[in-house]
Amino acid sequence: MKEIILGTAGHIDHGKTSLLKSLTGIDTDRLAEEKLRGISIDIGFAHMRLGSYRVGFIDVPGHEKFIKNMLAGVGGIQMVILVVAADESIMPQTIEHLDICKLLGVSRGVVALTKKSLVKNELLSLVKMEIQDLLSGTPLQEAPIVPVDSITGDGIADLKETLHQELRKYEYCKTLPDNKRRVFRLPIDRVFTIRGFGTVVTGTSRGNSLHLGDTVTIYPCTKSVRVRGIEIFNETSNSVRAGQRTALNLSGMSKEDLRRGMLVSCNKDLIPSQTLDIAVNILPNLPQIFEGGNRVRFHHGTTELVGRIYPLEGTEILAASSTLAQLRLEKNSVSFPKDHFILRRYSPLKTIGGGIVLDNNPRRHRLKELPEILTDLKKIRSLIENKDPTTDYVLLEYFIRSSGISGTTISELVARTGFLPNYLLTLLRDMSSSVIIPQKPLLAVSKIAVEKLKLRLIKLLSKFHRQNALVPGLPREELKGRLTAKISPAYFQHILDQLQSKTLISVDANIVSLHGQKVQLNEEQQKIVTAILKLVEQGRLQPPNLKTIIRQLPYNSGLTQDLFYFLIRNGKLVRINQNLVLDRDQIKTLKKRLEACFPPGQDFTVGEFKQIFDISRKYAIPLLEYLDRQHFTQRFDNKRVIR
Repeated sequence: MKEIILGTAGHIDHGKTSLLKSLTGIDTDRLAEEKLRGISIDIGFAHMRLGSYRVGFIDVPGHEKFIKNMLAGVGGIQMVILVVAADESIMPQTIEHLDICKLLGVSRGVVALTKKSLVKNELLSLVKMEIQDLLSGTPLQEAPIVPVDSITGDGIADLKETLHQELRKYEYCKTLPDNKRRVFRLPIDRVFTIRGFGTVVTGTSRGNSLHLGDTVTIYPCTKSVRVRGIEIFNETSNSVRAGQRTALNLSGMSKEDLRRGMLVSCNKDLIPSQTLDIAVNILPNLPQIFEGGNRVRFHHGTTELVGRIYPLEGTEILAASSTLAQLRLEKNSVSFPKDHFILRRYSPLKTIGGGIVLDNNPRRHRLKELPEILTDLKKIRSLIENKDPTTDYVLLEYFIRSSGISGTTISELVARTGFLPNYLLTLLRDMSSSVIIPQKPLLAVSKIAVEKLKLRLIKLLSKFHRQNALVPGLPREELKGRLTAKISPAYFQHILDQLQSKTLISVDANIVSLHGQKVQLNEEQQKIVTAILKLVEQGRLQPPNLKTIIRQLPYNSGLTQDLFYFLIRNGKLVRINQNLVLDRDQIKTLKKRLEACFPPGQDFTVGEFKQIFDISRKYAIPLLEYLDRQHFTQRFDNKRVIR
């Protein structure tokens, strides 16, 4: 069974609700006030079987005061029934509803010319011509016009047959995105409770699928709850997929915590954002110029939010224009690129335009960055509008490049694009402009950013070598910190591996240096090194410390200190403790003499050690502790043996 969602559109009292009742047998006016006043105030729902299709209908109010309710329902429709009364013809909300459908990308539908029995055939033909003129040049210009009378049922059978034909055409040529690639979303349009079941939310589903027992997150409050029941078109189900009228029974959430405009999603990592980069199309009847900072009402899905619009191309937004802008909302919203929206004037209420989301979480653009960003956004807008098959690649490339040298994780990309992880990985594997860093979670970085980071690392090492001629290189962690604190260990290792493979750097143990970099001493430095080693050797096992060496040698103290540490780094001097060093030959001599004096198994005390080497306890204890650390000796209480 194929499912599809249709919506009604049209002026108040043109018979939308009566038409659906005649078609489906369901009265979509459910509120007592609607019954009393005889007009639709809020959206209503009906459904029917039509051949191999299960059709869900969303009935919207026609009164201009309830356009915001109409927008909460029309956002999820795939086709429209434009309702025009034969006795009144085209009216203000006929035009406004049609504009809204165009702005939301609804491209197929049927016109129901209602109340046909109230007019003569000549007038009926005239109204049909007026409708054709209205639809000319719009996506609905080929929509069939079917005269009906909802009270007598005249023409209803013809309307059903026409709808069936249009559904088949729609199924054949539809250009909806592949929902299997996108995150599941349910914009909430109703919230109520059922005794014995608890809280229920309804909406028109989008994206991949949801299953009974799944944990979902409610946005923008980001609270997670479990799905304890699913109904599709009033029938119990174990799962829900895109394009279905859905009711979800949620556990752990009260009716008071939920409201129309919230969103249900299987993904817990979406980004509620207050800033959007958008492509906006302004209607030709805009009565005045819009300047940067004007307040507007933003309708997306089932939500209505207030924000300020800032044009990115110039300083004004003109009637009948198509432009790029940044929208800064007063509250958080969850949206994805390619999502349609409607903009209405803040006051007085009037639809002024609509468009598509390009970036759902951009920064506030700096003036110097704007030319490059505008080039990217224009390209994305063009690809989306022309339904180009490369759109998803370009979007992904843009978000990865925007993340800079730090890169972006797969979960972050899910939140920015609305694409499922597996689909993102498929795209990434085919992209030559990005690098995937194998870590958890996977990281994607643009190749441009990686090359910038490599160049920065080479420059950093070059500068370090110039300023520290006696130091072989930088410790890995210190180098990573100097490079940037934003990158992960796996990303840093990838950079090192790339540079090593091109023989640009060397990594020896924990030290990173430029390839071929060696420490070479000049004549003066060699003299100081020789003098330091001589003083240490003369001290035997009680050598002078660094301060004493500096005091005794007639050389620059800073240079002497640098060369002292240089000898420790290259292993010619061995650090026993903070103040005591010996050269390697002294260590060898010490070990040989100990082995000669104390064969394996024979223990010795600190006193015996002092007596053999004629040294004080000040030197004996550090030397013995050093030998313990080297596993040459082993201590038992106050005695030691050679291992």
